[in-house]
This record gives sequence, C-alpha cells and structure tokens, in this order.
Amino acid sequence: MNERVRITVSGIRGQVPDALNADTVSGFASAFATFLEKGTIAFCRDSRASSPMLSMAAFSAATAAGLNGADFGCLPTPFLQFQMKRESFSGGIVLTGGHNPDPWNAVLLLSERGNYLEMTEGMEIFNIHEASIFKKAAWNELGAVERKDFPFDEYCRRLAEVVRLKTIRERRFKVVADPCGGAVAPYLQEFADFLNLDLTAINDRIDRPFPHPPEPNQANASQTEAVVRAVGADLGFLTNSDGSRLSLVDEKGRGQNEEITLPLCLLAGRRHIKKAVTTLSTSSLTGWAAGQAGISLLQTKVGQSAVIAAMSGEGAEAGGEGSGSFALAEFSLGYDAFLSLALILDKLAADRQPLSTVLSDFPRFVRRKINLEVPPEKLYRLMDMLEDEYRKENPDCTDGVRVNRKDAWFHIRPSMTEFMLRIIIEGKSKAHVSRIEDELNERMGQ
Repeated sequence: MNERVRITVSGIRGQVPDALNADTVSGFASAFATFLEKGTIAFCRDSRASSPMLSMAAFSAATAAGLNGADFGCLPTPFLQFQMKRESFSGGIVLTGGHNPDPWNAVLLLSERGNYLEMTEGMEIFNIHEASIFKKAAWNELGAVERKDFPFDEYCRRLAEVVRLKTIRERRFKVVADPCGGAVAPYLQEFADFLNLDLTAINDRIDRPFPHPPEPNQANASQTEAVVRAVGADLGFLTNSDGSRLSLVDEKGRGQNEEITLPLCLLAGRRHIKKAVTTLSTSSLTGWAAGQAGISLLQTKVGQSAVIAAMSGEGAEAGGEGSGSFALAEFSLGYDAFLSLALILDKLAADRQPLSTVLSDFPRFVRRKINLEVPPEKLYRLMDMLEDEYRKENPDCTDGVRVNRKDAWFHIRPSMTEFMLRIIIEGKSKAHVSRIEDELNERMGQ
C-alpha cells in the first residue's frame, strides 16, 4: 500500500488520489460494513472537493454489503456524533481531512454511540480489510442510502441546557467567524441567531478551495485579526474543515494560541465537570485551569479516540487536547467547536470581561512545536533510541517519550497522520526551551 496512507484506530488518511482514492475507501468501508454485519451507517463529509467522490465509494461498499445508509451530506463531524448519540445507527463513516490541507482527506469510522473506535475494534476491521473477506449481499438484498437532514434546532436546544443562554444573548457579542470554507459555514448564521450574536463571517463559501490551511491557529488567523480590528468585534474565531477544532482572536485583534481553548472550556464548564482527560502533549495551562476549577485532570495518549476512551473508562465528564479541541460527555462524544465557543462566550458574558482580560490571569509558558520528517523505516528505531537515552529520567512512555523536568517538559511521539515525529517542548522561559531543543537536536543527529 502507498506509504502516504496512514492507518489509525479511527480510520485511514492520505493524499488524494495517489494514496486515498475510491479503491482504498471502498476497501475500508467494505471491511467496516462486514464488521457491523447489519443495520444503517450514518454518513457525512466535509467541504473538500474530493469528499463527495469518496463518499460515493463508501456508499457503494456499504450497500453492497446489505447495509443501509443515512447520508447527512456536508456536515460538521461533531454534529453527526451528536446525532448518533440520539439515533439508532450501527456505525458512522465520515469523509474529512479535518485540519490537514488539500489534497489530504480521511475516512473516519465511528461506533454506534458516535465516538471514534476503540483499539480492538479498529484492529478487527484492519484484519478484515487485509484478509479481503467482505460481506456481499444478494442482488435483491442490497442496501439503500437515504438523504437526511441534521436537526440543528434540536442541537441548539440541547446546547441551551449546557450554557446560560439568557446571559449570552443579553451580551449581544460582536464576533468574526472564519470557518475556512469548511462544513460549519452553512450553520454560522443560524448559530449566531440562536446566541444573538452580531456576526461577520469571512471565508464562508464551501464551494471554493480553502483560502488558507484549515488548521485553526495563530499562523492562519491574520485575516480574522484584521477584520476583528476593522469592525470592533468582541471576539474572532477559526475552525477546521469539519468543525472539531477552535482557535480564538481577542478583541484587540490578536490571534491566540489554540492551546487556550481547552483551559477556557474547563473554566467555563466547571459546573458540569469534576474529572477531565487530556493528553501528554497538552500545555500546562490545562493543568493550571483544572486546578483553578477544582477539576481532577488525567493524561492519556494523543488523539480523540484515546481521550474519549479514557473519559469513558475513568468516568470523566470532559476531555480535550491542545489542538483547540474539547468534548463534553453529556452533550456528545466528539470534539465540537460550536460547543467550545458557546461555553467560552458563556464565561465572557458571566465575567463581564473581554477575552484579553480573562487571559491576563493565565500563567505564561514558552512552547515550541517541531515537526521532524523521518522515513517510516527509521521512525520507531529513533523512538527506541530516545527511550533508552532518557531512561534515567523515568520518562512517561505511554505515547512516545515524555520527560518532565523542574522548569520544563518535552514530549516526542510518532505522528498518527504523517510520517514524522511531533516534538513539543514547554518551559517557563525561552532559555529552558532552547536548551532542550539543542539537546534533542544533538541526540537525534539534526
């Protein structure tokens, strides 16, 4: 199989068409349908040009196995996860590249509850795929795909049970939204009307190429920053192509690190949360916010599947990552940018403070993210070497290698979506971070 295809517990990811195409999607969808055996699969996709084509391949595979399909069309992934918690589907298939730029796309597989698959389920589907033993229905027992509409009014009604809707509406926030032409774009105005927001939307056409990389972060926030300043907005926000990640721009037009989304959500949602889960790569800001909110915080592997599984296993009410991701179990089992934004607006309205003032109380950490491309045949040999190098510092090897020091920590792990090492260093000063970066460069021969 093409080396640019990445297979994880939740599905497959790769570049279209060389790595990810109708054939690869059909094969994995056939394996998933064979695993499910019967029932109806819920489908949705993001706004990428390749997503409709790949969706049709998935439809064909599912119906060929005798399963039915419920097609929600172009829809944010967390919306489908929300609905799957409330309807009886056998599983879900989402076509979305999330934060990855074109020409990337992915096939994400969901359980009947709407969460990413657990490790054992993912391995079973992979084994079915490798054996190529797929269920094939008789000509008169084929499945059918039905178009379905997402009940956004029900989503909003449920959201009103999580936030103080009256407080938000009375504030009449002026906001700037940049969905990067993604799947949340068609829902922006209705969402704004529900929260009584004065909305200015940019990059909200889903029929055009992405205007910038669809990862919501400071690097991609320049347009939102400019518009926030121009219209005098209270807040700006960016989402990725499937509405699972959120980053913010404050009222002064300054883009914020995506790492602040999770801490803000924990502080805003403290009424609902006693225990939360995050990952080994997430900023210490999250631990600080959890402490402020009286929330017990656990760490696990990187990725939505690991976080949601740990939430379930530990009885945690919430979870998220430093990528701008947050999930609240009572709402749904997926990362949801609209939920995150509503909670943050709730806090700003209740505190009667602008975002910059709220963030002025946050501790300051220096953070460095490094993506190091490594050939796949060398990736895990390099990880073994690093684990051995740092053995005397008792590293956490739950997911790669994390080393905690007095004034800094660093985490090195293989990417789940690309052939590279993801390195995160965080410390109390630039000097602490620079010393560790130099040390890692020397040990890895860079």
